[in-house]
Amino acid sequence: MTTTCATSGCCLSALSPTRRTDMNFTTIFAQYKIARETLATLSPEQQEALERAAWGADWSTDAGGGMLSPLLPLQMPPDPEPGGAAPPQTRALDFPWADRATAGQARQAAQAQLVVFDVSSAAPLGGEMRLIHSAHFADMQGDPLIAYAPAPHKLGQQVIQAERADMGLGQLTRTTVFAYRALPPGQEVRTLEARLVFLPRKNQVSKVRWLAAYDHQLQVQGGETRHVCQLRAALDQEGNGKRSFHASTLGSTQLSPLALHALSAGGTRPYATLENETAPAPTPAARHLLDELLNPPVPAPPKVKPPKPPKPPKANRKAKPAPVAPEPVEAASPPEEPAAEPPAPAAPVSEAPATDIPAPEVPATEPPAPQPAPDPWAAIDARIAVDEDVLAVSRAALERRRPLLLTGAPGTGKTLLATLLAEVLCGPGNFTLVTADARWTSSEVLGGLRVMPGEGLRYSFVPGVVTRAAQRHRESMQATGRPHALIIDEFNRAHQDEAFGRLLTLLDPAYRSQMPLVGVQDGAPEDVFLPADFVLIATMNDADVGRLHEIGSALQRRFVTVPVGVPAGERAFLERSWAHLPAGTLGTLYDFVGSGDPVSDREAGRLRGFVTVGTFFMEEVLGMATDLGLDRALRSQVAPQLGSLGRSDLAALEARARQTGLPKLAAQLATAGQQAPF
Repeated sequence: MTTTCATSGCCLSALSPTRRTDMNFTTIFAQYKIARETLATLSPEQQEALERAAWGADWSTDAGGGMLSPLLPLQMPPDPEPGGAAPPQTRALDFPWADRATAGQARQAAQAQLVVFDVSSAAPLGGEMRLIHSAHFADMQGDPLIAYAPAPHKLGQQVIQAERADMGLGQLTRTTVFAYRALPPGQEVRTLEARLVFLPRKNQVSKVRWLAAYDHQLQVQGGETRHVCQLRAALDQEGNGKRSFHASTLGSTQLSPLALHALSAGGTRPYATLENETAPAPTPAARHLLDELLNPPVPAPPKVKPPKPPKPPKANRKAKPAPVAPEPVEAASPPEEPAAEPPAPAAPVSEAPATDIPAPEVPATEPPAPQPAPDPWAAIDARIAVDEDVLAVSRAALERRRPLLLTGAPGTGKTLLATLLAEVLCGPGNFTLVTADARWTSSEVLGGLRVMPGEGLRYSFVPGVVTRAAQRHRESMQATGRPHALIIDEFNRAHQDEAFGRLLTLLDPAYRSQMPLVGVQDGAPEDVFLPADFVLIATMNDADVGRLHEIGSALQRRFVTVPVGVPAGERAFLERSWAHLPAGTLGTLYDFVGSGDPVSDREAGRLRGFVTVGTFFMEEVLGMATDLGLDRALRSQVAPQLGSLGRSDLAALEARARQTGLPKLAAQLATAGQQAPF
């Protein structure tokens, strides 16, 4: 029996008006594979038993002699609440095997993989219009992945059936599977889906119903394989009013290539890289359409017509002319006060029509003086609680194009501040955000030769994160005149000498034109230089300094280092942002957590006297308090902070919780104190 997605409307946006959590993807699936090499290690009897059981479970054989399961549907993550975050959804995969006698051996021999398809489906809407579902995939930087075509017949048929069920028009849906790729556990892939109204006669998209981007990977934990999926951005215009989730990031360099490809003539070619074929350049119409979606024009104010002057009454032809008053006789001697002017004689009645009488002139009014444009730097503190000094030093460093390093404890808003600084300097979404990794080498940072998938042993140059950002910087300067920023989050998670050693000299702008980032000797087709006005922002968790890689003085002196702590205006910011919460909630929270002064908070037994928690922690608690109440919300968020505390510290926090009126939190702290090793 073939496993397909039987849910009608499978790929409706995750932001549909009615929240639905049982929707399946129709262009990315899981699949189990038993490789031919694994089968060869079994006895002939075991092989025969596995093969016989596999046919009963509708498995098939690939070109290499391996065994493949049917495609397994993957469920979409639920719709995030308005204004809330979209945490990753993790779901265990079922193993499609009916024979109990061989199930254990088959499960041990099988390895799961993601199978992702580049697809375009079309269905008639009436007249000249078509409904298009366009789905594409890329790596986590938005670059095309090498893919393969055509898709095996059985896999292609399963995708077509799922798409027909999704579009709801059965046989009227025409689906083209352009390419596919299989990915092992641990490898991430980003997918973007678009539902569009397409006009074939004009060969262009006339309306975007929704766009949604997701990140996927398989993880193996304790012998169980799980699908991890996270909604990255979505824009829904199908429901009752426009709704969005991080829609502005659809214009970022990681997502805009996929979105623009989908909007270019309805996705008639794959975004993935096939052999000797690359994705076509997006059309100007697609760029204009995406820009309108993310930056809708402000409607012009209605024109107000000036009131018409009243018409004078029509002359009565039968009326007699008014008598002319005789002029007054002058007195013999002039009066002490000047006499008033005599009235003018009445005008004779005119025979001309009333329309010949000119309208009275309306005095012209001067247009109002234009308002000065608001300073975008000044708007940052409306979106994040940040000290004025932190913002001033960061601005000065970035305007001089000096690399910036934001340091601080977890939850102080370093990453959010980095993205806001990048957007002010470079424009919305015009930045690359990556997280440093302990496995990084110079190849991941700058680039190098890598083995490419496919038949035979082939090497190709793959640019690293800094080289890709430098190339995007040049493209941005040519297109918009503004730079492109690179943000490296968790900077000290990478081995500094191994990952950034070759970059050390180039962080100084004076040497960037003298030596390339990568060159022909690295396998690159040409020398790539780091632009003199390149924007680099890094963040570092100073709470993990002892457990992660240290930053040497030679590297650190090339950055402008800005410590980010608990801002002085945090409480006022939270009062504005959470004004809808019941009165007293914020006061109770601060009574337990503290203001951020370590000495006074420790003396009073408040949380910030023992561990550093930032504004992000406070907002997470307040967000959960809306549904759970403050006591339960604090209990869930405080638990990860208790690992390094001793019995005396936990006892002080327990006493503060009871005094503040948080009994559930106090009970949790009492239990933690009993279990503390010291």
